Amino acid sequence: MKRRLKAVLIVIATGVVVLAAFTLEFLAFGGQFRALEPRTPGECSSLALTASAEDIQIDRNRSVAYLSSLDRRGLVEGRDVRGTVLQIDLTVEPLRALPALASAPPDFRPHGMSLYRMGDGKQRLFVISHPPDGTHSVEIFEQQADGRFAHIGTVRDPLLLSPNAIVAVGPQQFYVANDKGATHFFDRMREFVFRSGLSTVVYFDGSAMQVAADGLKSAVGMGLSSDGLRLYVAETLGRRVSVFTRNPGSGELRLNGRIALDGAPDNVNIDGEGTVWIAMHARLLDLIRHFGDPQRPAPTSILRYAGGRTEAVYVDPGSGIAAGSVGAAFDGRLYIGSITDPRLRICRLR
Repeated sequence: MKRRLKAVLIVIATGVVVLAAFTLEFLAFGGQFRALEPRTPGECSSLALTASAEDIQIDRNRSVAYLSSLDRRGLVEGRDVRGTVLQIDLTVEPLRALPALASAPPDFRPHGMSLYRMGDGKQRLFVISHPPDGTHSVEIFEQQADGRFAHIGTVRDPLLLSPNAIVAVGPQQFYVANDKGATHFFDRMREFVFRSGLSTVVYFDGSAMQVAADGLKSAVGMGLSSDGLRLYVAETLGRRVSVFTRNPGSGELRLNGRIALDGAPDNVNIDGEGTVWIAMHARLLDLIRHFGDPQRPAPTSILRYAGGRTEAVYVDPGSGIAAGSVGAAFDGRLYIGSITDPRLRICRLR
């Protein structure tokens, strides 16, 4: 009896030690022990919005910023919400967010976006949408004479498992990053808890969709170099941005390198000079708690990657803007959007 009790106690003690070690490792991975030093690139201000702007795309020819606008806090709380796309003329002060869509599909809930300029100069806007019925789609809009976008088409496919980010590379062609790849409970546990690489980047060639990259650890953001040959993919649970060489003819992706980060990246934005701007969640557990309690802000970090070097440009404990998900630079300013915070943070770049 004593031997059996001793064996049971050993098993329990071993389990407690393993659980404690796992918990400490997870907390360390999530950045809970990381000290954050607030930093701004210059004077900052905020523009109040009616909903959060999880993604930002900038038309550099027209000096207009487009915002993926949705009450994501309401969505987390279970409310039946719809969204839209807003536009801001960056040359007019004070800045104002105005409707950017002339028409939209029913039950539109925008997420990641991408702009594409066609050979005739017309622009198309590609937007991921998550309707209330649980399906996913890519909605395609074309710019009209008045500058607003009219809805012209929808793409659905079983490979759109959990679409988060999109990069358009043609009038109908695009890449989509799926932030999850699991299709049942145990794979979901393996994907999140053990950070198994199950998510994918898929490519749509205008008629069919195929997997272009797999084995990714929660692919949540993408950016394309100005020459169209390098695709940057942010992996939240990999704490890295993977860089792929792209074949423009076939859409094939080949892994070329990785940018290691000290945090969980989100959206990627590339400016006119080729600098890569990366939004990063420095403390993942703070972000998770923030979803459940808006009074507990999550930090915001924006990184600049250029010349093989990564630099933190904006670090905020959550008072200026919480849960920052995107940073887009244009004409000496950095524009920061959030998953849940209904404001746009605007900072001058020295």
